[in-house]
Amino acid sequence: MAYTCLSTALPTAGISLLFLTFVTFLCHVNCVTFSDPDNAYSQYLPNWTPDGRQGASFRFKSVRSDALLLLHHFNNRSSGEAVYNFWIELKGAKLQATHVFETFVETVTIGSSLDNDQWHSVDYSKDSAGSLTLRLNGKEQEIKLKSHKYGLAREKLSALTYTDSVVTLGGLAPSSSEMAPREFSRLLGCMEKIKFLSQNGVLQDIPVDSTVGTTDGCNNKCFTENHCQQGQCINQYYRTVCDCFDTGYEGQYCQQKGNMELTFHGQNYIQYQFNKLGQTVSRDKFRINLQFKVGEEHQAGVLFYATGSVPVETYLAVYMDNGRITVKMHTGSGDPMVTTSDTALNDDSWHKIFIRLDGRFLLVVIDDQSNSNQISGDMHQLHLDPDVYIGGGPALKGKPGLPVTYNYIGCLKEAYVDYDNLIGGVKMNSSMITFNGGTPIFECVELGHTPLTFPNKRSQLILNEWTTGELNLKFTFRTSFPDGILVHALISIDDTPDGFLNVHMVNGSLELQVDLGTNGGTNRQKAVNVGTSLHNTAWHDVHLAIRSGNILLTVDGRMVGIPHKHSMVSRSAIYLGSDVSGANTGFEGCMRQIHIQGNTLSPLKVINSDMANGVTIDGCQIALNPCASGELECENGGACTHETNGTKCTCNAKEYTGSRCQFPLFKKSCADYYRAGDRESGPKRIDVDGSGPVPAAHVMCDFSTGRLKTTIEHNFKAKTLLRSYGGPHLDFKLQYRDMTPELLAAFVKHSSGNCRQLFSYWCYESPIRLGKFTRVYGPTDNEISEYPDRFKTQCNGNRQTWQQDIGYMTRNLPITRMRVLNKKQTEFTRATLTLGPLECFESAAASKPNTVTFFTPESYLTLTPLKKSLSFIFRASAVGNVVFHQMRGDKIPNSILGYIAEENLFTFETNLNGKTDEVSVATTRSMIDGEWHTITIDINEPDILFIVDNDSEILSVPIGQSIGPFRGRLRLGGTPEVPAGKEGLMGCISAVTKDSVDIFLYDFYNEFKQDAIQPGCKSKCAKNPCKNGAQCVDKWTSYECVCAHPAQKGKNCEIDNTKDMVSFSEPTVHLEYTPSSTEFLTSNLHLSFRTYQSDALIFYANDHLHNFVQLELMDSAVLIFKYNSGRQIVEVMVDSRDAMLLNDGAWVDVSIERDAEITVLKVNGEMMQEAGEPVNLLTQYHDDPFNGAEETVMPPRVFVSSDKVDNYTLALIGGAPDLMTSLPGLQGCIRGFMIGDEHLPLKPLATRKMQGVSTQCTDNCAQGACQNNGECTELWSSFRCNCTSTSYSGRLCSKDVGANFQSASLLVYPFTLYEDESDKSTEMDSLTFGFSTETDSGVLAYIRSDDEQQDMDKSIVVKLMDGNVEASVDFGNGPTTISIEGPFNDGYRHVVAFKRFGNRILFDVDNQDGNFTTLTDASPVQFTRRAALVAGGVEYNVTRFGLDGAGGFQGCIAGLDYNGIKPLELLFGAYAPSDSIGVSKAQCAMLKMDESESSDGDNGDGDMTSGKPAGSGSSHSRSSQSGISSEWNVKPAEGVEYVEPKKQKTKIDPEIIKYSIIAACALVILLLLVLIIRMACKLKQNDKEEEAATMEEMTPLRRKDLEQIDAAPTRNRTLAEGVPVSNSNSYTPVPREDPQPLPSQPPSQPPPSPQPQQQQPPQPQQVQSEPQVVATGQFTVEASPELKDEPPIPMIDDDVDDDEITEATPLTSNEDIPPPVPTSAPPHLTPPQPKKDIPSEDAPNGHEKDVPSESVPSESAPSESAPNGHKPLVKNDSILSESETAV
Repeated sequence: MAYTCLSTALPTAGISLLFLTFVTFLCHVNCVTFSDPDNAYSQYLPNWTPDGRQGASFRFKSVRSDALLLLHHFNNRSSGEAVYNFWIELKGAKLQATHVFETFVETVTIGSSLDNDQWHSVDYSKDSAGSLTLRLNGKEQEIKLKSHKYGLAREKLSALTYTDSVVTLGGLAPSSSEMAPREFSRLLGCMEKIKFLSQNGVLQDIPVDSTVGTTDGCNNKCFTENHCQQGQCINQYYRTVCDCFDTGYEGQYCQQKGNMELTFHGQNYIQYQFNKLGQTVSRDKFRINLQFKVGEEHQAGVLFYATGSVPVETYLAVYMDNGRITVKMHTGSGDPMVTTSDTALNDDSWHKIFIRLDGRFLLVVIDDQSNSNQISGDMHQLHLDPDVYIGGGPALKGKPGLPVTYNYIGCLKEAYVDYDNLIGGVKMNSSMITFNGGTPIFECVELGHTPLTFPNKRSQLILNEWTTGELNLKFTFRTSFPDGILVHALISIDDTPDGFLNVHMVNGSLELQVDLGTNGGTNRQKAVNVGTSLHNTAWHDVHLAIRSGNILLTVDGRMVGIPHKHSMVSRSAIYLGSDVSGANTGFEGCMRQIHIQGNTLSPLKVINSDMANGVTIDGCQIALNPCASGELECENGGACTHETNGTKCTCNAKEYTGSRCQFPLFKKSCADYYRAGDRESGPKRIDVDGSGPVPAAHVMCDFSTGRLKTTIEHNFKAKTLLRSYGGPHLDFKLQYRDMTPELLAAFVKHSSGNCRQLFSYWCYESPIRLGKFTRVYGPTDNEISEYPDRFKTQCNGNRQTWQQDIGYMTRNLPITRMRVLNKKQTEFTRATLTLGPLECFESAAASKPNTVTFFTPESYLTLTPLKKSLSFIFRASAVGNVVFHQMRGDKIPNSILGYIAEENLFTFETNLNGKTDEVSVATTRSMIDGEWHTITIDINEPDILFIVDNDSEILSVPIGQSIGPFRGRLRLGGTPEVPAGKEGLMGCISAVTKDSVDIFLYDFYNEFKQDAIQPGCKSKCAKNPCKNGAQCVDKWTSYECVCAHPAQKGKNCEIDNTKDMVSFSEPTVHLEYTPSSTEFLTSNLHLSFRTYQSDALIFYANDHLHNFVQLELMDSAVLIFKYNSGRQIVEVMVDSRDAMLLNDGAWVDVSIERDAEITVLKVNGEMMQEAGEPVNLLTQYHDDPFNGAEETVMPPRVFVSSDKVDNYTLALIGGAPDLMTSLPGLQGCIRGFMIGDEHLPLKPLATRKMQGVSTQCTDNCAQGACQNNGECTELWSSFRCNCTSTSYSGRLCSKDVGANFQSASLLVYPFTLYEDESDKSTEMDSLTFGFSTETDSGVLAYIRSDDEQQDMDKSIVVKLMDGNVEASVDFGNGPTTISIEGPFNDGYRHVVAFKRFGNRILFDVDNQDGNFTTLTDASPVQFTRRAALVAGGVEYNVTRFGLDGAGGFQGCIAGLDYNGIKPLELLFGAYAPSDSIGVSKAQCAMLKMDESESSDGDNGDGDMTSGKPAGSGSSHSRSSQSGISSEWNVKPAEGVEYVEPKKQKTKIDPEIIKYSIIAACALVILLLLVLIIRMACKLKQNDKEEEAATMEEMTPLRRKDLEQIDAAPTRNRTLAEGVPVSNSNSYTPVPREDPQPLPSQPPSQPPPSPQPQQQQPPQPQQVQSEPQVVATGQFTVEASPELKDEPPIPMIDDDVDDDEITEATPLTSNEDIPPPVPTSAPPHLTPPQPKKDIPSEDAPNGHEKDVPSESVPSESAPSESAPNGHKPLVKNDSILSESETAV
């Protein structure tokens, strides 16, 4: 009864604890944090159907304005079924839901400023009727899906077969990436209360299917990673940042006291990226702070500006005008809110501006002046473009809300947007903050007067203040040029309009020149000079005045003048910097402090007015010339040259272009090369960011398959040693060619994440334990903790054999860092790693979500205006198609129109700054061929680069003029303003990138408003009607098939005559064909052939009059076509020896085009030659038709009159009879024989009886028939393998005979007495073998002469010396030594070949094309008296033959062959004439090959030796990287020793502390409950004892009956197997298993009684009865019949758990006391102890650990802790008491 009490109470207490724990940690169970910006997601599998109800609810908080919240799709969509996707995302801090079904794309948008790190509740639902409801924080929007309304109703949805419903939260799961329409940014933040709608409409929890990059609970990293020394810690979920605002500190951790200052000269400004994805951001909460300082001379300038035009025009502007600060904000409705400072603040003192927007509340503080505004109306948000400008900006003219458009001149400090320190970001080169206009100066410097820069000789400033009378003009200038016009004006003298006034530099002097016009033909020009060396870059003062009949010029206080007595009137403005024409004779330099007629010119007002033409503000940092001063900075290695006719940049013409070499001529990706028409695989250079700061990188492009592969190499060498016995922990940092980690991450993202890296880990007793012992990191330093796809985790078994873990890494690529912990070592521990290059894939076809088709000329897409760049690909249908149009704005008419002008001409019409230009790009490819073509526009002032495919042109504007801004809409595919004679595009556009942001085209069209636009590229070629590899050319209303081979015919190339082929295996066979006419002799001919012959007759045909045609191959690469023109033999020959061989086994296409005047021979469509002799057949018979000219094929001649000759035409294909020619017939194949447009069937000509001719052309050598690099020879009906240079033998080079040699091993093959001493045999030697080793040196093999004549020693010795292989030849006159540099001791097999032909020796290793070496002239060429071949060591006491001090070889030798003798085969064969010491048969390592060859294999055992590692020395290997065009001399990545840091205490989240306290309280309550239960059980125990005392008074029979009844349910009576325990003195352990539920009622029948045992344990008294055996499942339990009725032994152990306490019948008398229990079980009762080979983390050094299959008694001495002196029992390394074992 006590057991019943306890078993009832404990579950109750456990349930209580679980309930308390659930309530306590409810948020942590239903909360999740997404903290990995590159790889976080959670995946669920709701039971949704396409036509059923769908919906979900959750709460989220995030710091990202763009992120995926939820994506729903179905996994098992069949090909051709409708596309379905639904997703909810943050887009520009708004919530947007998008529903995609087939071509219908519908969106719902709600909310704003959702990136404020506050909780927001979201739920959505969609029913089968097509009603979609989206709720945000209680606000609801509902739409009726038009995809359901227009014919796509429930019955169509229910017909769909896909049912695997998948929902991912926070980011894309790997399985969702292929189904998703585009890439999404991942959520950084938290989600909670996640529920999914069931089919009955109830929201419910479902379990997570998989999750990556997440943690439970909503975690604030500021509790654990707060590094801020001042200010506030900001949690960004994957990291923390510090907000230093208003603390007086700055720096990454607010650790630096003070605030950094930044100077703006008027040409500088900061560009701050509000949104990294380039999307519009909606904001109703932010904070802006600026401190500024402006001098009195500067009265206007823009301090801050942000604007946006979608969905309405909004802006926030902070500017100075007339010294006063104005803050102006407009949210799109009502009047702008304006706050202006009360006084002018350009007093050279620091002032502060603070702006806070919080919902509808706007606070503006300017110093002590505060202004609060409440925003009214429906619109209270700012919809802003991603770029915000501080201190000015590009092209501010015409921007809304800006009456002032000048850049700021002054100083700034403590400039914040929210918590981003802008000046600090400039200092730290933040990717979101860019400083434009020069090098930043991080201090507030005195600016003085602002200069105007005249950057070129055409720059000019136009002043209209003087017309007549006195002139007063003052300015200061500096220059480095000795010549140029400073002042120019046209004047009228005495009403004669032909005079002028000039002030210009002449050889460094300033000259005043006045032309008073002509009078009676007399020129009245006057000039005076003043000053010298005025081009010394110093500032010089100039004063030009006209007064009192004098024209005066004063320079630096020195005055000159020209008197006049005339009436002088201006007939033009005054031009500063050049003359009226703007010719290239003007002034280059700077002017400042310009005063005219008493008025001071404001530089900022001038620069933005029509007065300035090409004049700029740039601080005028002039040195000796613009190149030296940095005024003209040539980019990308361009050379700046300064000459008298100007300054220019000289670029590398093949790589960069532009006036500053700012435009790369490389494509951005391999896909761009492919789509631009470059289809040749190989090394290329790509420039991922175009004209951005990152240089071009070398990559390998592979276009050979349907996918476009890009490969980027790194410096981690193949088979790098990672782990060895005694080795340290290592850190590896990888370097990728020309790529930074940031650029690599961008490159992988551009590839849509479809990248991989081979990861091949070889191990011997060295587990990999990825994420624990081996830590791998990507470019953003995120750890890769998951095994890659198809990874084979063999090495974690830690076995004593070579194993390989191999697979492709696919996440967080590429691998840029690895940390290797050298743990679990044994003396044989060894591990190497080969890491493949980064491989990224793109589809050759355009992706559907980013592609649209325009079906009518009137359709187009509308995008936001162009800023800096635009690129896309298109397919067009006709000349005159308008492809795009950047339209003009209402106030600013800048525009660009692009259209197809001609088939090979694309034209760009531009209107910039009021000037119209036309730029035409001549293209090498047809623009209307139905193929994809690329368009790129790159604006980098002062140039615009236009690229069409691989052709380009540049349009330059004058320096100082801006390109743009463009204020009109950008139209793709057409325009509402189609020029005359043009029409919109009918075709496709895809892969649009605008201003460096990929455009998701679904966002820019509406299926129901633009039904002529559909997603994807839908064309007549979409279903690929062309067959047999033919190319489909899309005509949009029709199509055309271009057959891949001339022998293919039909509209769709469906008739493939290339399958009609024959092969000739003998050179003496041929086919005969009898044409019905002579067309064979006059028509076009086409065929293909393949062969390995160098000379062959391919065909010959003639008629009865000896007219003939003939085609033959000569010298492997020369093809000759012969024919007769009358009685003349004509040859047309194509010689391809400089380009290709024609006998390499590849198909060679031959076309012979003939007309009346010319014959053309073409080979492979590329090489061609022609003959001008006409086709002229003989009409009369001649005995000598060609006047004795040589004929290589001569048919039999019958010397009879022509009237007696029978008419015939005969064609011989593949050769001719020996009697006709000495040319060999073709051994090879012919296919696709065409005569004109008619096909010549070949197979019917090859009869079954014909020997050596087959109707198949099988490439027997193409399937890798010869193994181990054997050389295959094609025999057309079979093949032959040459195994000479492989060290293998057999028909397929697969037989491997090798032997292991130790340092003392030796193999000796004795020759018989000079067994072949013929001259020929002694002049030739051939020694080949393979070997593998990891030792540095040793003798591999040698052949020596006998010992009789020591003065005539002869030998050939091959050694391994310091990893190199060396051959030494000595025939009596001293050795000749040849060495080949290794290393060859890298554990791989290497093949040695030694060949001697007289005094010429060829020595080679691994078929590296070794060179011939000539022995000295005095050396004899005969090797006589050969005595022995020795391998693997040196014979005892042999010191001659150059072997003195040489050591034995340790490793493996295979395939030993000397002049046809194979000692190893003889040694291990039936007959062994060789002697060997310590040589054992073995299989050597495999030949070294590229790691990828074994990547798909099961084990790759051939890549390593099969034995234990030879040692832990460094592994010598060569890089496995693919070759790139230019050599990359980079140091291989080396492991740096790493010391594991001690664990440090971290801050604990206060929430965790709070919940832990609650949990502790719950635990205390639980313990109190258990105590109460124990007390109750004690009371029950007392009742039991009283009951037992009562039993003593009963009769023995009655007592026994009660005992049996009472004992039945007790736990000690039942084992896990349901077998009763014995009450005998013998003790048998029972396997302990998981607790099983115990019966609440006694069993229906009592358990069987124990049977008598067979043998007594050692006791003082022996029991004589026969034993009985009862099976217990795993062991045998024996019981003594004498003791079977004894009461059970009480087993009490204080160490037994509470839930294992066993109640036993109490002892009431001495009779009930059993005999003493023995200290151990007898041997025959000890259960068997089988061992299992179980790899265990607890096993030291990874060795297999012997683990008992069950608990067994220990054989150790009695333990002090064991009661009664019993030995402890061991199970799973734990001590078990006897009572535990019984239970």
